[in-house]
Amino acid sequence: MNTDYPIIPGRGLVTDTATQLRQDFLKSQQINISEISETRLVAADIRNNIESLVGSVEIPVGLVGPLLFKNGESEELIYTVAGTLEGALVASMNRGAKALSMSGGFSAYVLHQKMIRTPMFLFKNLHESMIFKTWIEANFDNIKHIAEQYSNHAKLTSILPFVVGKSVHLKFVYTTGDATGQNMSTACTWHATLWIQTQFQLEKSIEIVHCVIDGNGASDKKVSGFSINHGRGIHVVAEAHLREDVINKILRTTSDDMVKCFNQSLAMSRLDNMVGYNINVANAIAAIFVTTGQDLGSLHESSCGVLNVEKTDEGLYLSLNLPTLVIGTIGGGTHLKCQREALELMGCYGNGKLTRFAQLIAGFALSLEISTYAAIVSGQFAKAHEKLGRNKPVNWLLKAEIDRKFVETCFNGSFKNKQIQSLDMLQSGVVDNGILMNLTSRISNKLIGFYPFDITHNETHISEAITERFLLKSKPLDEEVFKGLHFMAAAINTDLADLISTFKNELEYKDCHKKEIILYELLHKFKLNYTPKFYGKHIDEKREIYLFIQEFLQLENLQLFNSENEPESWKSEQITNVIRAISEIHQTFSDENLLKEFPEITRFEPWNAKPLYRKMIELAGEDDELISPEQTEQMLQMIKDLEQDFAALKITQTIIHNDCNPRNTAIRADGTPCFYDWELAVINIPHRDIVEFLSFALPESFDENLFKSYLELHFSLFKNELNWSEWKRGYEYALKEYLVTRVSFYLTGSILMKYEFAPRIFKNSMRMLELLKTF
Repeated sequence: MNTDYPIIPGRGLVTDTATQLRQDFLKSQQINISEISETRLVAADIRNNIESLVGSVEIPVGLVGPLLFKNGESEELIYTVAGTLEGALVASMNRGAKALSMSGGFSAYVLHQKMIRTPMFLFKNLHESMIFKTWIEANFDNIKHIAEQYSNHAKLTSILPFVVGKSVHLKFVYTTGDATGQNMSTACTWHATLWIQTQFQLEKSIEIVHCVIDGNGASDKKVSGFSINHGRGIHVVAEAHLREDVINKILRTTSDDMVKCFNQSLAMSRLDNMVGYNINVANAIAAIFVTTGQDLGSLHESSCGVLNVEKTDEGLYLSLNLPTLVIGTIGGGTHLKCQREALELMGCYGNGKLTRFAQLIAGFALSLEISTYAAIVSGQFAKAHEKLGRNKPVNWLLKAEIDRKFVETCFNGSFKNKQIQSLDMLQSGVVDNGILMNLTSRISNKLIGFYPFDITHNETHISEAITERFLLKSKPLDEEVFKGLHFMAAAINTDLADLISTFKNELEYKDCHKKEIILYELLHKFKLNYTPKFYGKHIDEKREIYLFIQEFLQLENLQLFNSENEPESWKSEQITNVIRAISEIHQTFSDENLLKEFPEITRFEPWNAKPLYRKMIELAGEDDELISPEQTEQMLQMIKDLEQDFAALKITQTIIHNDCNPRNTAIRADGTPCFYDWELAVINIPHRDIVEFLSFALPESFDENLFKSYLELHFSLFKNELNWSEWKRGYEYALKEYLVTRVSFYLTGSILMKYEFAPRIFKNSMRMLELLKTF
């Protein structure tokens, strides 16, 4: 083995540059952290919370509440957010909260708040240890004065000496305000210890052989009887009364059964020497700790809960003691944006909020206790996890299911007179997934994407077996696409992610899992041979299966394929053929009765999502080299004008591809265009496909006369009563819409993914818009 120890770049620094260096180092070691490295945390915000940053992990957060809190003479409905990967946990907390609230709520009281640090002093013999103990007791006021100089919040309430032979352990007991106090008590105790060492040896002429800041007597992040009985952290008690009718209707059990099981399980816990007694307090506390920036190392001691259940005439009385809850509403990770927001949601951020925070944690923990225990007693526990947990997802399609029989079912007669002998699935990676597929695959383990396969078959009139290659495309649900978009957006800007969720029903991604199959069937029906051949489909809504089989486009049979970054490869004849072909499709699909037949394909009205597009443009505009301030303002004005500009048009709408670019357009060997990936199709004016395609296919220095000739060709292909001036307005509107919606998406996405074509298509589109004024 090589004895050279590898040096990790960055020396623990938390900067963007250092983080990138460490990520690159891991890549060089063939260690993949592509998911972990996707983070929206700002290095400057977390420099005191982490070292050697390489990324972050994302934990789902669920809403719990409302829970009725009886706070003195007042009552309020409270909420929390719980971070967990355990299915059914949030649902159980919510059920318990409902049961408590419907029974009159809960109340809670804090008995004390303490933090302990226990330095250890070593001497030569027991006699010296006893002298030291007596001296400490006599000098408490002096030590208190020294310790409290090093914090604005720590107050030293006592020092408890414990003599163990030649060693003396001093339990420094503090109150620490609204912070957990672990670091605070360490700093104060360390300075007090330095003073003790100097002063004691000076006064008593006794050598302190050795001293350490903590001899493990503080039970820091450990469970101990001393902490439970005497206090470390906060000791909070919550209580509630449960009415029998609520127990029956909400918890689906009875008070008698709960008490009967409680008493017997309590006996078993004593036989096991269990520390405390509770059902699953740790789950609730962990879920709240992770969202509110608490020290996760303190979960162990903080979860020592003691549940008490008593039968009453009305139902049950319950109480929950949390004697060692180590929490803070300031310091630690509480200042981070998400964690602060979670505390603010509970009304618990900042000074003066610690008591309330402890009370609410106890209340939510009690909610989980009663719900989980009732589920265990009534037999619901396993069922709840089976229904809501991750162990029973939808019965998704497996790759192993794609066999000869499955494919024959998909073909459904389109493979007539052919007998399939064998089917061989090709290795993944033969076909690249598109942007949406890649985004969705990051948030789902479903069978999503392109899956090529070979079929060997015999035809009735041919004796020899033939092998043909086909392509199966398995679609994600639109909801999964939105999650993928949200995932990407969250790494760019949290507001952007929220806006995508808010306006998802206004976007072209709605029903994308249905639209593409509909369009392939329509194109096949009307014999518009400008797409890959369509062989069949398989739809199973219950299993979330939406797939179809199409022709596999062989590179040797194509002039152009996946050429979005190669405008120089596009010849005038090929561009002309694309305009003619897509126009034929537009004219076929402009029938109003046809448009009404497929409600999944909707009219695109981007003005309904103005805040989303405004945010994308603003984010793109933060890079002056990509888009100038003047261009940013120009595009923001386009958003304002879109609805009015569209209303002024007299152009017949049709079904358009809406993603018509060289990424989704191939040219066959005979020059025929082949359009694919129809998932974003909408009802719009035909001009939209034309301007998008030209923005990609034309080089930045395109000839304006050639550009005009393409538009004039397009105009000539449509037999309508509009003059050139009226038709030209369609290009102006289409370019504005394209810039505001799709180009802004590419520009914003480039913050993360660096779309090579984005700057070029932006410049081309802006130039085309200016040239139209002169035509």
